[in-house]
Amino acid sequence: MNLKLITLSVLTVGLAATCFAAGPSHKPKDLYGNYSEKVQAATAKMHDYFRQHPDRTRDSLLHHVYSQLSEDGQVASASKLPQRRRTPLSGDALYKLGRKSALVYAGMVANPELKMDTVYTNASAVAITADGICATNFHVVADILLGAGLDYKKPNEMAALVMDYDGNVYPVEAILYADPVNDFSIIKVDTGGRKLTPAPLRSDAGPGTQVYCLSNPSGAYFHLTDGIISNCTSTTNERNGQTRYVCEITADYGRGASGGPIFDNCGNLVGIVSQTYSLYAQPEQFRNFQMAYKQTVPAFLIRDCFTDVTPSRRK
Repeated sequence: MNLKLITLSVLTVGLAATCFAAGPSHKPKDLYGNYSEKVQAATAKMHDYFRQHPDRTRDSLLHHVYSQLSEDGQVASASKLPQRRRTPLSGDALYKLGRKSALVYAGMVANPELKMDTVYTNASAVAITADGICATNFHVVADILLGAGLDYKKPNEMAALVMDYDGNVYPVEAILYADPVNDFSIIKVDTGGRKLTPAPLRSDAGPGTQVYCLSNPSGAYFHLTDGIISNCTSTTNERNGQTRYVCEITADYGRGASGGPIFDNCGNLVGIVSQTYSLYAQPEQFRNFQMAYKQTVPAFLIRDCFTDVTPSRRK
């Protein structure tokens, strides 16, 4: 081989190795977050929490969540709710604002075989008040409620918690209200003296409203999608009089997004993710997929859980 070609090959390989080793040198500050690293660090932070709160054993923490459950749906004073925002935001500005309120919902389990504990993420949530009241789905916390009601805990389950964008962790200390019909729950987390950034509630968003979903689908943490409100419906069960309200949107989300916030273009909370319903041309065989209805919990249901607010149409 020609000596010049050999020299060039060596220089090329060396340069490539140097580039890969050095990595990008001009990464925009706070743009490419290492969310997986923050989740891994959450385990150590939970261990610190247990050390600082020796009275909060895993049994007491999981069973305590049941003790403050509201029977009438009222959880706190409306004076704790922030005022509605009125200024439209660009997409990137909304993301920077919304991620302060959006949360990752997680659990912590012990693994006796490996002699280690692990925080795992499986859903989303959103801050409603600065002192730790948050919203997520009923189906996200249903196992905790069922376990507490039956005096049963999952093997090796240690705690439930939420994590914010900066990686701070807040253990769930109480479930304040749960609505299985409309699939939402109001929870209280231990902020450790910090103040959360609550999302203002907007109750009057209707079809055509521009919306953004900020959730954690299948480990894609703080994932932003956009769309519009496509439909608002209600269905009343004639046997028990219970009404289910559904706000459908076109913004994408998937598994792990449950409980994630839906914002309008000003950064107000218009709902939280609930579920998807797939439409098939041949439903019996689940063939020829056509579209998916993206169903969310409207924000007025959450607002009705605060006193000093005239209840809406909910029964």
